[in-house]
Amino acid sequence: MEENKRNNKKKKRNRRLLFLAMGIFLFVYGWFWKVYYDVNGTGNNIFNHVNINDKRDGQLASISASEPISFALLGVDNGVVDRADEPGRTDAIIVGTVNPKTKKTTLISIPRDSYALMEGYETSWGDPYYDKLTHAYAFGEAEMAIDSIQELLNIPIDYYVEVNMQGLMDVVDAIGGIQITSPLTFDYQGNYFVEGKKQKLDGKEALAFSRMRKTDPEGDFGRQKRQKMVVEAIINKLLSFSTLTRYQSVLKTMQDNVKTNIPFRDMGNIVAGYRNALDNIQQDSLYGEELWLDEVYYLYIDPYDRLEVSNHLREELELDTVELADLNLSDTDYYYLDDPYYYTDDTYEESYYEESYDETIYQEPEVYDEEESDF
Repeated sequence: MEENKRNNKKKKRNRRLLFLAMGIFLFVYGWFWKVYYDVNGTGNNIFNHVNINDKRDGQLASISASEPISFALLGVDNGVVDRADEPGRTDAIIVGTVNPKTKKTTLISIPRDSYALMEGYETSWGDPYYDKLTHAYAFGEAEMAIDSIQELLNIPIDYYVEVNMQGLMDVVDAIGGIQITSPLTFDYQGNYFVEGKKQKLDGKEALAFSRMRKTDPEGDFGRQKRQKMVVEAIINKLLSFSTLTRYQSVLKTMQDNVKTNIPFRDMGNIVAGYRNALDNIQQDSLYGEELWLDEVYYLYIDPYDRLEVSNHLREELELDTVELADLNLSDTDYYYLDDPYYYTDDTYEESYYEESYDETIYQEPEVYDEEESDF
């Protein structure tokens, strides 16, 4: 009798454990399907197909095979109330490569004022049109911006992610803030940062940290470094386990403020196949000298510097190296390359350039003044 009672208790306990296990399984199964449904919906909403020039000769990178891929991060200066109806410009331009074999991610900042070919745009005479790289987005949105970046560096851009100012703030808030150690002491729009001090930034503070440039000793180059710090901090936080509980908030912010040409089916493959490379980020920047044309300031990048960065990125993408002649060179490039004083004098007078150019070519199209624009 006693043995029967013990057996009955054991059977009841086993049934309870079985029901508990089934309940946990159904809960986890349902939760994962809920996450999948939400992420899939957001992925479809933010997806934006772009028709860009083929720089891989039809040989697209295969994510499933974990091949090296490239991407462009575009920070667009719209999305907030006072700029809701403006087309925007790319005030933050970061090109990256992710190589799962070397387990390395390389980020290169491109100055917004870089003198560059506006790929897909011509003057009224049918000649190539050169302008600040930031204006490519204003002329032709993501497609022209990406094509112009490809021409500047002679590399393929496989994917892009576009985030506006509101989106940056919302994403940082959605993931619970980011940790940043400021490289200098400054305040911007009531937000204070102290050199060497590690601070937890909310969305508003993160935007302010990445926007300021006029009081930075390095100007726009200093701002680029801080922008990459914010990008790296966001990537690391998004890849952390703690963000899983906030996924709905993250997805909600992305739907209104983010665009990308990464298909939903590839997002999981990127995280899974490229995780180790995303954990190892190396950063660099393109530098240049001031250039004045028709009383307009540009940043001129030496062709040899472009070539060095191009081949560095191409190496990470496992592509053949190129020569200077393979870059898209402008009349300005040839003018400097033929100038014996170019490599010895870092200061240029405006009249130095005006002698060799038809200034009317630089008077169209009009783009609203961006001097006070900081992403």
